Amino acid sequence: MTPSFWKVSHGTEFFGAEDMITAMHEKLVYVHKDTPAKGKSSIPQGKAFVDAPVGDYFYLTNGNDGIYLLGQFTGPANVFTSREGGWLDRPYRLIKASRSWGYYDGPEKWWTPNHRSTFTQVPKNELTLFETHILQPYFGLELIDFNIPS
Repeated sequence: MTPSFWKVSHGTEFFGAEDMITAMHEKLVYVHKDTPAKGKSSIPQGKAFVDAPVGDYFYLTNGNDGIYLLGQFTGPANVFTSREGGWLDRPYRLIKASRSWGYYDGPEKWWTPNHRSTFTQVPKNELTLFETHILQPYFGLELIDFNIPS
């Protein structure tokens, strides 16, 4: 089974620098359970976060203030978290820290840092674009590194 790639954005209005450092130190990513669906999707982003399979990959952003890391989910979503008020967390293992900082200025897609979304899957038909604009410049990785032909 081919793993999926996701964008996880810890929005700047909810996660300051200290919050980001704490979350990365604890190897947890967060999404609010009530995060709504994007566009015409019938699946709320909060539900997608819960349903994403263990083993899927994600990259972590703080709005468009930077791409921090590439991780892989190692467990299910937790309802009882250190962030109260409906926040869910998921544990992960670090695949690679970003080698580049600053704003992303590539094409805008639902899964890119310059688009306002919280938890969005990279569509299979856009994986090559993801490789070109996220995997290679920020992590020095290619799809073949994940056994996915490009």
